[in-house]
Amino acid sequence: MAKSARIRAEDCRAISGLLGDCRDLGDDRHAWREHALSGLARLIDAELGILGEMAGCRSGRPRDLGTVTLGWQAGFVPRRAFDAHFEAFNREPDTYMPTMVEGFRYFDPAEGFCLRRTDLRADRPWYTSAEYQRTMTSFGADHILWCFRPIPHASDNNFGLVIFRGRRRRDFDARELRLVRETAAVLAPLVGGPLARFTDPSPRDLPPRARQVLACLLEGDGDKQAAARLRLSPHTVNQYVKLIFRHFGVSSRTELLARWIRRGWGSRFSWLEG
Repeated sequence: MAKSARIRAEDCRAISGLLGDCRDLGDDRHAWREHALSGLARLIDAELGILGEMAGCRSGRPRDLGTVTLGWQAGFVPRRAFDAHFEAFNREPDTYMPTMVEGFRYFDPAEGFCLRRTDLRADRPWYTSAEYQRTMTSFGADHILWCFRPIPHASDNNFGLVIFRGRRRRDFDARELRLVRETAAVLAPLVGGPLARFTDPSPRDLPPRARQVLACLLEGDGDKQAAARLRLSPHTVNQYVKLIFRHFGVSSRTELLARWIRRGWGSRFSWLEG
């Protein structure tokens, strides 16, 4: 293996730490992805990223199933412009991002694909393309790295990661490509298990007080104990419990706890914040 493609011991530790943090946040479909994306962007020095799920990669008819993004928060690209580009992609993926769609031809059923823009299109046709002029210039971005892997037990549903670097910066090198590939390889198999999918009901979608009651239930409290801890009436707690059961599609505390244990979700409860 070329020296430039080797990953260092500290890289392995960083990926392992990122995986552990994501598992701790795994019951929150947005929180674990935001953490994974920001951690990976720091690791490979990238400014803008997208992490989500996409259907149709193998069939050649891609369709977005949900995303989190990094970059607009720090002003790298206006959020409104970013959302507009996503809407356009969902309407016409072949027209709007043809280079990525071309990459799906290399999709391996077991391992997906991980490629840079320069692996698919040379500089001259790229910089004169409508795709670059229309999309990348509005992002202030140039170099792109795509990494897609299949989600277990989900027909043509895929873990998708897109990382960008700004104009006048160097392309992603072989080591950075491998870092992204290795990170995707440890995260993707856990999606739908310890890492929540976008289709999973999220604790963050509950009202703040209901989230507090949920945390009490997951820590083993009954209605009276939760009421005492939260300074609510038992009747109010009971109403929140019913709301929680409906939200997660369960009918008892046992089912609720079993759901958390079966999925391997921890007790960090990031959704209590904010």
